Amino acid sequence: MAAPGAPVPRRRRVGAALLGAGLLTVLTAAASPAWRTVYADRVALRPGAQLLWVALPWALVCGLVAVVSLARVGPSRRPWRVASRGLLVSTVLAGAALTAAWWYFSATDPYAREDGMLSTGPGPGTWLALLGCLLVPLAGALPGGPSPDRGS
Repeated sequence: MAAPGAPVPRRRRVGAALLGAGLLTVLTAAASPAWRTVYADRVALRPGAQLLWVALPWALVCGLVAVVSLARVGPSRRPWRVASRGLLVSTVLAGAALTAAWWYFSATDPYAREDGMLSTGPGPGTWLALLGCLLVPLAGALPGGPSPDRGS
């Protein structure tokens, strides 16, 4: 345990900032449109609050692992850092795959084409949710500072 007056390591300060920014970005995504579909006579927007049932639990699970990774020091931190890194990679892959699949099936929907749909795609809420879900596990995957046994 560090002394009360000891400076906070840079890794923890940056990690806490990334964690806070990620969770705030996920919550901000709820206020932005998640999906935008353009029809010949109107533009349909899906609210970003519909993303929260997926993005918020994922961000909280990643945040829990990131908090433990940021709190640990020494060799006991390595498994949590590796877990955060795995969550980061799986977030990139799953987020991209789910967004691309949803986009593909929305764009090729024959019933929507009959209604006069011209184009469809993710809105700013989707991009904010994906960005927030990437920042949270990144906070726990940050490398530690140089240690005496590994050199600088």
